[in-house]
Amino acid sequence: MKASLMTKALGHFKNNVIAYLALFVALGGTGYAAVNLPKGSVGTGQLKNHSVTPIKLDRGSIAGYVRAYAEINELGQITAARPAAKVIVWQTSSPLQGGTIQWSQPIPRTCFALATTTTLSAGGSSASALIAAGRHSDALTYITLSAPKQGVNVAIMCPQP
Repeated sequence: MKASLMTKALGHFKNNVIAYLALFVALGGTGYAAVNLPKGSVGTGQLKNHSVTPIKLDRGSIAGYVRAYAEINELGQITAARPAAKVIVWQTSSPLQGGTIQWSQPIPRTCFALATTTTLSAGGSSASALIAAGRHSDALTYITLSAPKQGVNVAIMCPQP
């Protein structure tokens, strides 16, 4: 019985020797890096492209950032927003289709709005929405969109001071 158990164990090891070798190499390399690399030794040259995303960066080290956004469906309902936003007015049947969106936090005057429709036009390319930005008397930022029976994605972009 012991011989049978030993034969099974050796057979298992032979069948998985590459897997065990890869496991030990991987664990050994990670352990070496954690223990032996000095602090600050990994720099720009060691980073792969796209391994550091903008969300991981300090806002002061990039040219601008998305301050707020909203997704509005073709019915004029907000499906996603950050910070919170609300539709003040939305028209789907008049010649001037679109409406006004307001965010719950004020947005600096140095920021600007970008918007695109969420569906493709007949020619196969996306069409842009017209934007006019301003402030209500309560100092909350709003934008007015012209969107012909389509959903709209809006981003408020702010440059770094």
